[in-house]
Amino acid sequence: MITDFHSHILPSFDDGAADTDTAIKMLTLSKRMGVSRIVSTSHCYPCSSADVDKFIENRERSYDKLINEIEISGADVPEIRLGCEVHLTCDITRFRGIERLCVDGTDYMLVEMPRSKWTDNTIDNVYKLSISGIHPIIAHAERNIKQDGELLNSLYMLDILVQINAGSFGISALKKFIDGMMKNKMIHLIGTDMHNLTSRSPVMNNAEKYIKKRFGTECWEYLMRNADIILGGDELSYRDLTSFSKKLFFRK
Repeated sequence: MITDFHSHILPSFDDGAADTDTAIKMLTLSKRMGVSRIVSTSHCYPCSSADVDKFIENRERSYDKLINEIEISGADVPEIRLGCEVHLTCDITRFRGIERLCVDGTDYMLVEMPRSKWTDNTIDNVYKLSISGIHPIIAHAERNIKQDGELLNSLYMLDILVQINAGSFGISALKKFIDGMMKNKMIHLIGTDMHNLTSRSPVMNNAEKYIKKRFGTECWEYLMRNADIILGGDELSYRDLTSFSKKLFFRK
């Protein structure tokens, strides 16, 4: 089963699908690429318990609208699991009901790190989340490569998982970074981070081809299996994380 672990498909909710028609087209295209399951991870910017409540309420409204239109249209779309992409700019463990921001049926939360310069408090916010019983998944970790090296190391020493965007595989400037992360067991999930049908469309099939060619089919199956474990309600053991090196091709 192919799982897209990061998407913005809910209509008229965040900066993702502009309307229901666009959302259904995004989902249909994903299905044609072989995606069986999509985690909907709309942006969430919690600064209070009230923000959490409001986000959940608005998300349910948008989701219900989408499901209703899918049923009316008869469109063939992947299974949808609700989650969110939490922008982590403070200690959200102070807020009531933050567990509701986890991917539905799991203890895992997709977390977007600040684009501004990190401080020790930035890492502390992730640490506090990780010891609260919630497992952080760092969204599109490739966007963080320009942050302070010591702080990046501190982040990766925590019990976290890492998600990489499908569109980042094959980009020349990111090859060295991704190769190193794969070799050091530090890439665990893939998501398209799709927002629309043009500039940020679903490209899971491109990532699948690239990963199988550069790291082998076993690597692709491992990434999909990780998603199966998490969405099945189980915990992904850090003892079971696997290292993958790029395949070498020798010419005579």
